[in-house]
Amino acid sequence: MTAFALCSGMTHAQAWPNKPIRWIVPFPPGGPADLTARQIAPLLSERLGQAILIDNRPGGNSNIGFEAGARAPNDGYTMLFVVAGFVTNPHLYKLNWDPLKDFVPVVQLNQLQIMLLASSRFAPNNLSDVVSTIKARPGQVKCAWGGSILLGLACETMKLEGKLDITIVPYKGSAPAMNDLICGHVNLMIEVMNTAVGQIKSGNVKPIAVLNTSKGRPPFADLPTLNEVLPGFEMLPWQGIVMPAGTPKAIVDKLNQEVTAVLQSSVMKQRYQESGLDFYPMSSEQFGQLMAKN
Repeated sequence: MTAFALCSGMTHAQAWPNKPIRWIVPFPPGGPADLTARQIAPLLSERLGQAILIDNRPGGNSNIGFEAGARAPNDGYTMLFVVAGFVTNPHLYKLNWDPLKDFVPVVQLNQLQIMLLASSRFAPNNLSDVVSTIKARPGQVKCAWGGSILLGLACETMKLEGKLDITIVPYKGSAPAMNDLICGHVNLMIEVMNTAVGQIKSGNVKPIAVLNTSKGRPPFADLPTLNEVLPGFEMLPWQGIVMPAGTPKAIVDKLNQEVTAVLQSSVMKQRYQESGLDFYPMSSEQFGQLMAKN
């Protein structure tokens, strides 16, 4: 019977996929998660021989999309894009799903660098001047965030631990927050680097600091770290893929293998380097251990 079950699982994996795969992204188009998914999808589709259909489900601090993933069939044809907030949201909201029981981890896609950005219409050009301006104008400087609630927590932490009297402005997604930053409706924004790079190069926004503990990582290796004014401050979120609980392990392992191959391709290595993203290959079990720690 054991041999039969093993052979059955292998046959399932070999037959999979035989139709398009839906990839739920619980964020609006144009944000960092959507950007990552749309870079990976065509390369993964080519390897699997089936279309990868992006299904944006924003809202409720990503909980609408997360719940859609929990309610999806476990037949291997629904992937869910997740971020670190996936495992912290249940501590903040009353939800009908459990990230560790209702899903199976598949693969970590990357670790992201987080940045403090300033509008090009905001006078300060460096971290020291930004802090001085905030202190000189209590309550008047606005800090935006959108998408993952962890970015909102970064704004709150900067405000509380730095004793900086800023006004925090939440948005439903990174794209509308970025638009208001460009237009000068808000002064600052906490954002992931891969979304910010294009706007920085275009001169629409200014890079002020990174939120990881040490500088020297491309493409903005000379930027100061926020912990220079907030000692010990660090935020290193991640992105990944999970599937509904009960998805056959053979499919999970196959998808882990194929996504890893995509991310190790020269095309994605270059894109990740340009966007300040890091990829560390790991098994689905190792990704599950990482999720459990958050």
